[in-house]
Amino acid sequence: MRNIDDNQKYVICNAYDADPRAWAARSLLERNPHQVIEGIVLAAYAVGATEAYLFTRNIYLEGVASVQRALNEALETNLVGRDILGTEFSCTINVFGVDIGFMGGEETVQIALIKGRRGMPEQRPPFPAQYGLWDKPTAINCVETLANVPVIVRSGAAEFASVGTEMTGGTKVLTVYDYVPDSEPKVIEVPFGTTLREILHHAGYNRPDSDLRAIVVGGAEGGALPTSLLDTPYDYDPL
Repeated sequence: MRNIDDNQKYVICNAYDADPRAWAARSLLERNPHQVIEGIVLAAYAVGATEAYLFTRNIYLEGVASVQRALNEALETNLVGRDILGTEFSCTINVFGVDIGFMGGEETVQIALIKGRRGMPEQRPPFPAQYGLWDKPTAINCVETLANVPVIVRSGAAEFASVGTEMTGGTKVLTVYDYVPDSEPKVIEVPFGTTLREILHHAGYNRPDSDLRAIVVGGAEGGALPTSLLDTPYDYDPL
């Protein structure tokens, strides 16, 4: 996108937990909104965008309120807005909240909704990076990706990649549910390469293996894994 010659470009932060039982985006907005905002601004600077949208669920009342407070603080200290920190770079961030179920997590649906159209997926190509919001180049990344950007800029790529696996550096925010009555979700952050058994242990699941029948990975849209894979490392590779 940076190499595309256009007078207007956009960044969209996908902070919409498409799976109804996922809380990763919600937790980042509630607990670390400034890091999310910084990641959006850095992404906009990198691609040459001057306007960004944080797309999330409007039912995340605490998350939306937390982001709005953080945006006001960032505006007061000139970390967002016009001529950031006395430079010629400007970036405004708009918070856009809807709730249309699972489809809300798809990038072309988000573009359509921001434009005031019906939220339906559209065929690609053309891809948003060339022909996106208002027919302009648009970079869309999930909130977890953008929240990692300030960490990489501050600590360096080598240090970031030193956590996790050789193929997948960094950490992953996961929501873990125990399917028992009145179970509360546990949101944890673990390095890539952590086994499913370790993930369950971090989430406080301490019942014996004999009580465990299967693990559903990926929420409502995922598939059940046999308990024989408990000690398989969690990575982007198919389990």
